Amino acid sequence: MELWAAIDLMEGSAVTLVQGRADERTVWEESPLQLAKRWQDEGADGLHIIDLDAAFGRGSNAETVRRVIEGSKVPVQVGGGMRSAKVASGWLEAGAARVIVGTLAFSDPAAARGLVETHGAERVVVAADYREGMIVTKGWKESQGIPIVAGARRLEGEGFRNLLTTAVGRDGMRSGPDVATVRELSLATRMKILASGGIRDLRDLVELERAGAQGAIIGRALYEETVSLSEARKKGGMA
Repeated sequence: MELWAAIDLMEGSAVTLVQGRADERTVWEESPLQLAKRWQDEGADGLHIIDLDAAFGRGSNAETVRRVIEGSKVPVQVGGGMRSAKVASGWLEAGAARVIVGTLAFSDPAAARGLVETHGAERVVVAADYREGMIVTKGWKESQGIPIVAGARRLEGEGFRNLLTTAVGRDGMRSGPDVATVRELSLATRMKILASGGIRDLRDLVELERAGAQGAIIGRALYEETVSLSEARKKGGMA
């Protein structure tokens, strides 16, 4: 299973939110560039960079993201504020290995499909973030009224192959991942599932892998050192 280290950016700092709420956040002391180097040195398969200010429509951390991409020796996937195909394509041209589209896949499906057709399915990750079983977009504030599994099937039918699924209600909560939904998604689709939200320890990673996840996004557990990337590697099965 691929292990992606999360670096969420807000006002130039690396932060972790609680349940996607901007007013409930932990700000980490190390700079985003220091963290990027630390996680890749410790064995991350890739860096998962989210510009939260762009996601919430109130600013940008674009320069920091560019510097992370330029200095990284592992793949970087970028998300947050990908509200147009032009913006997303710009990040791919700037060196991002993959871009993450969420709102765009629902607000302008044709544009999102165009990204897949232009850049290839492996360079586009579609985000199906959900709260209480329903997909949410626009910085996790707007419900699409679509159940997560039905939404995933629809996205697969539109040509997406990489699915990032975040249990927003568990994000940053240390409450454990939503293994049941990951299992349901893995049975309902053939998409490559990246699981995010609530991961606490190595046991959670093992459970997610058994449920069918092919990758995990690890945030707070890395920062609070309840998950060690090097230890996860030694467990086997995660490669």
